[in-house]
Amino acid sequence: MGILSKGIHKSYEIGKTIGKGSLAVVKEGRHKATGTAVAIKIVDKKDAVFDPESLEQEISTMKKVAHPNCVLLHEVYDESNKTYLVLDLITGGTVMDRIIAIDHFSEKDAAAVTADVLNAVQYLHSIGITHRDLKPENLLYASNDPKSPDYNTIKVADFGLSKFVSENSQMKTTCGTPGYVAPEVLDPYLPFTNGYGPEVDLWSLGVVLYIMLCGFPPFYDDSTAVLFKQIRKGEYAFPSPYWDGVSDEAKDLVAKVLVVDPGKRFTAQQCLDHPWITNAGEASAKKLHSGHRAFLLIRKLPIFDNIDPACLQQVTAMLKVVKVEQGKHVIQAGEVGDCMYFINSGTVQVFVNGNEVDRLTTGDFFGEVALTVSKQRTADVKSLGNTSAHSKSKTSENVELFQLMRSDFEAVMERFPILKTRLAQIGQARVKRAAAGDEGAAGGGRVSPSPEPRSSQSPTASRSSKSPERTGARTSTVSAEGGDGKKKGKSKACHQQ
Repeated sequence: MGILSKGIHKSYEIGKTIGKGSLAVVKEGRHKATGTAVAIKIVDKKDAVFDPESLEQEISTMKKVAHPNCVLLHEVYDESNKTYLVLDLITGGTVMDRIIAIDHFSEKDAAAVTADVLNAVQYLHSIGITHRDLKPENLLYASNDPKSPDYNTIKVADFGLSKFVSENSQMKTTCGTPGYVAPEVLDPYLPFTNGYGPEVDLWSLGVVLYIMLCGFPPFYDDSTAVLFKQIRKGEYAFPSPYWDGVSDEAKDLVAKVLVVDPGKRFTAQQCLDHPWITNAGEASAKKLHSGHRAFLLIRKLPIFDNIDPACLQQVTAMLKVVKVEQGKHVIQAGEVGDCMYFINSGTVQVFVNGNEVDRLTTGDFFGEVALTVSKQRTADVKSLGNTSAHSKSKTSENVELFQLMRSDFEAVMERFPILKTRLAQIGQARVKRAAAGDEGAAGGGRVSPSPEPRSSQSPTASRSSKSPERTGARTSTVSAEGGDGKKKGKSKACHQQ
């Protein structure tokens, strides 16, 4: 595949924006001759943080990739001010989005996801590529159409931090996403390492598998320094009651990859040969613990991410189920808010001054400002019913919401004071936005406008169909050094410890 100097508009129609990251915008595209739908990642070379070396490395890496479980790069158009990457269009959403969207997720489903990712990782490692940023946001379902043969196919996305290295070479750049990075990435000079290799991808996958099975991460602390200390020591557990129903085989696979010494960590092939994978998780086809899905949903609100599961459990117990008929209002502008909502199933419309500004669906949230202050709502939110593609019933039903009252949330804060600190940080962020004239900027679990402002403090902010990761836009959050051993200027992706 060559790089064309110009002509993107001659070959492709470029449509609406479907993702936006710190370094790129992603739009829908259609090949004019064949009608093939694609995603087009547009990199602005005039942007102050543009790094030509990083882009060149990403393109060079993706040109080597050709596997059914990886997002593929088809063409590159390089013009004077912009570079266009033509990629697979992925419509199925992230793994965690699908778990939230469906009624039943079991070990069998988790094993199928893990097998697809392992096949991709084994392939990448076989051709000398280390991904270096495996996380739920970069593991995508190929299609959202249950009738499609690719409906349950997983694609590994976002090769922005991937590195091609020759055999026996070691990497030293500290990069990845907090919570998913391997110990040897944080400290390349551990007693048994001198840099790191492709084994880091198996550690990251182990963290993803852990979250899939219980709904929260194995390593969590509000202090990044403490979090990294946990990771370096490999300090984690399978706490009751959340792991009580998980099979021993599943726990064993997690334990085989979350090993501090990379030399003793399972390879992708060893994982593929593990009984839990070969038996497709048949040891347990029942649902995971009762709060599993709610945990994943709640964690989309940044203040609940990377926190003690006991906090998630208490919040889950306080959620009230609210069903709203199609066409009815959930909240209305002008009323004083005393609660927020998570969408358990269905879709809602968001209106500001009578104009529709967004649609939120299963897994999204809105109204979170009401958890902190008593103020008037700024938007109308109306039910569109429940016609999810993942639902067995195609008829319009009530939207089902989880309501969290401010009074209940205050009770949770008394037990978990860290929430107060996080809310204070969110408040400070709002003040800065207001001072910058961006007070009307919206949030609510989406990239696009929604009822009320939300914080973006968390590196794992909630995702939607408009998430950059779904089409390859990069938002990694530990480091962005341009190449191993050569430090570049710090950017949004840099981590300062």
